[in-house]
Amino acid sequence: MMVIGLTGKAAAGKNVVADAFSTLGCEVVDVDLLGHSVLEQNQDLLQKSFGKDIVREGRVDRRALGSLVFSDPEKLHLLEAITHPAMVEACKRLIEEAKSAQKPALVINAALLYRMGLYTLCDHVVFVKAPCLVRFLRSRKREHITLAKFLSRERAQQDVRKEVFPSSLPVFSLSNGSDRVLIHRQVTTYCATIGIGVSSVR
Repeated sequence: MMVIGLTGKAAAGKNVVADAFSTLGCEVVDVDLLGHSVLEQNQDLLQKSFGKDIVREGRVDRRALGSLVFSDPEKLHLLEAITHPAMVEACKRLIEEAKSAQKPALVINAALLYRMGLYTLCDHVVFVKAPCLVRFLRSRKREHITLAKFLSRERAQQDVRKEVFPSSLPVFSLSNGSDRVLIHRQVTTYCATIGIGVSSVR
């Protein structure tokens, strides 16, 4: 079974690409969703570390927590130290489950693929690109984010670049401007090239 890391900056459109992989029979692990579960499991520690305002109605307010840590590198590092190890272990477990289920491939959908060390579990990396303006407009529509907050998040993701990966790890770039049909075509071509999901291509 091949493990593919799927990464790219915020609002690059990784989920659309992940859906395309799923239609070809690949198992997809959404690391953001794993993170949501880890946040709840560590709610007491997070509240102690970042203050009571990050918890609302008995749950961690991810937007409030994000606004806090993206503007403070030390707090971001602390959050990652609390949450990342559990997320990596969950990915390892899901990879083994996918192998047992004889899936053709497993896709790890993670913006912080490199920072979390998840790339070391991967055979290939697919890096999703989209123009900065497009990503800002998507973020504003989806999250009602301000330009200042978007730029803060950009600064926090300076290591989300294809150049950071070791030369021994194949990295495939995929452009995601706006056309979903083009996205599916790129993913289908990529999968056919490496021998994944060829029987599913129509």
